[in-house]
Amino acid sequence: MSVRAAVMLRGHLVVGTGTPRRVLGYRGTDFFREQTYTSPSPFRQFSITPVAQKKKAVKSSKSSKHYDDDEQEDIEVVVYNPQSFKSSCDEILTDLKSQIQEARMGRGDLKTLNSLKVQVGKQKIVLENLGQVSIRSGRHIVVSVYDPETVKAVSAGILSANLNMNPQIDPSNPQILLIPIPPPTRESRETTVKSVKSLIDSAQKSVQNRSIHQERTKAMAAVKLMKQASYSKDMTMKLESQIEKINKEYLTKLSKMQDEATQAIMRS
Repeated sequence: MSVRAAVMLRGHLVVGTGTPRRVLGYRGTDFFREQTYTSPSPFRQFSITPVAQKKKAVKSSKSSKHYDDDEQEDIEVVVYNPQSFKSSCDEILTDLKSQIQEARMGRGDLKTLNSLKVQVGKQKIVLENLGQVSIRSGRHIVVSVYDPETVKAVSAGILSANLNMNPQIDPSNPQILLIPIPPPTRESRETTVKSVKSLIDSAQKSVQNRSIHQERTKAMAAVKLMKQASYSKDMTMKLESQIEKINKEYLTKLSKMQDEATQAIMRS
């Protein structure tokens, strides 16, 4: 009686194989590749959960000049779902909205304050270690000082940093410094508009950070894998068309977000 090996692969039970076998696929935003496994008898596959359609591509081994069934390699490729691309684009836009809002609220000033070094006694201490910096109602930067003994030092450090900030002690809490945010000038508005444009460009075509361009590249790579597995031309062309449609839809959304943010900033 032949011995059969059972291996669990991503929700599928494969019983017995006669040749080395790999499983390739595309799930979410990442490829996965299962380890090669072998056993002496011909394989049979049983699905224990609902799965996407699969096809096999066969590659002959390059280590031998002669054709040998035992040196073939079976590859299974799942059908790519364009909804994965769309979901990734939605996540990118959600993150982008938060970044644009932060740019408009002056988060750059918060970073500057947090990294400011304040003279306390004989040593200089980074402000973020002395208090928490936040924004209140978009009109004030708030510095909540941890130790009441260092409030004067923090206030003096902010004044001497030439940041055009005038901290005032909150009448209701002597450990809180209120820094009025000056009305935006045309120059500051234009600077914010440039920051927003940079954020939009990064979300659209960055190759270092997550972007629409990156996600489209991954989607097209998944369809290319299907072509290599001999899926029908009609199916792969349809998927490519859907991917391009989604790509165009989200590039249009990015352009609209930039226009709306620019108009809002210049009106403020």
